[in-house]
Amino acid sequence: MATIRHEFYDPNCADEQEVKLPSAPRVTLSANASIQPPLTRRGTGPGMIMFLPSPDKYQAKGGSSAEGISVQKSLDPEPVQKWAEEGFAVVGVVEPAAPNAEWDVPKALAEGLKALRALPELDTQDKFAMLGTCFAVYDASILATVQEAAAQYPELVCVVTFASEIQDKSASKPTLYHLSAAEAPTDTGSVQAHAYPDAKSPFFVFPSSPDYDPGSATAAHCKSLVFLRKHVGGPNFDIEAVWDEHTFFEFELRSVARTMGTMVQEPYVNHVTTVSMTGGVGRKELTAFYRDHFIFSNPPDTVMKNVSRTVGVDRVVDEFIFCITHTTQVDWLLPGVPPTGKKMEIPMMGVINVRGDRLYHEHIWWDQGTALKQAGLLPDILEVPTANGPRKLKLPVADEACARLLVNESDGVCNEMLDWGYQD
Repeated sequence: MATIRHEFYDPNCADEQEVKLPSAPRVTLSANASIQPPLTRRGTGPGMIMFLPSPDKYQAKGGSSAEGISVQKSLDPEPVQKWAEEGFAVVGVVEPAAPNAEWDVPKALAEGLKALRALPELDTQDKFAMLGTCFAVYDASILATVQEAAAQYPELVCVVTFASEIQDKSASKPTLYHLSAAEAPTDTGSVQAHAYPDAKSPFFVFPSSPDYDPGSATAAHCKSLVFLRKHVGGPNFDIEAVWDEHTFFEFELRSVARTMGTMVQEPYVNHVTTVSMTGGVGRKELTAFYRDHFIFSNPPDTVMKNVSRTVGVDRVVDEFIFCITHTTQVDWLLPGVPPTGKKMEIPMMGVINVRGDRLYHEHIWWDQGTALKQAGLLPDILEVPTANGPRKLKLPVADEACARLLVNESDGVCNEMLDWGYQD
């Protein structure tokens, strides 16, 4: 059956009815512990016990750090939600070492495992001992206590912890350290370590902390995901299929609701070349962008020709040629530019971050120079002022030839621009 391609936005269309996001409410287990089922479309996953510091240890007061630096709000969620979006069932335990904690570390492990085993969404109940579970320690001060208590549970198969230095080089279980340090020591036995020189403290992964560092947090999360999947056996998703589904809804079906239904609770899109003008941050803003400036503004003959694809643990990187005839105003590509009728073939690259089985973000790059030139808006030669008066400069900007050369390295002339420059 052929796909019905929508030509305009119709809020009453069946394909524009809201796609419900995964709904799995967090349940309180004790005064300092809760359990969060997986927040994926799949709805099931392995278990994780997570030890967290009290928010007052890392959160800025009044929206600024101790140094008075404003703390910028991030779409990156706090760890319990983030790992649930990756497909884990998460028991989050706050300050188990506090004097008044209802669940201390030993009780948190015993009761946390019991709660996970009783959870319908746990997909490893019949093979729990083999696949096991894992626990993340976001408070290095209790790591030794956690390691000692966990030794009696063979089903607890690995540890991820955030610290400023390694505390135990002979851990009984495979342990991954993320260090807020200039360099990491050499891996020894069951201990692996990664250093993050830009991180000011072990709290660099908490979005509400003044020490939050997006680049370091992203790298640590990716490394943790590889480590946990290795030792736990999952959860694993076909992230390439998730991306292909997303682009089908964008370009083939052309449905805003179905496109947004493939994304996490708070996603974003950055068209880096026109980053201040096009894209969307957060579900509300991104929905409006897709509806008003993207999905229905692409010309009817839009085609994306694949050049290459790289698939990683949580990212898809695509090289492609974006091909159109500029018969409609393409707001996201050429903001404010009326249709020129020109055929355009623009090399692009996309880095797509998939969290679990839903998209978190898209970063899309292209050369705006070739877009302007192919649209007939950029001259080949420009008169520029010099110390000796105006001169004619041939601009080093390629037309559609750059797309042909990207597809076939023999289809073009290399280094031709090196002989350009002033033409008088």
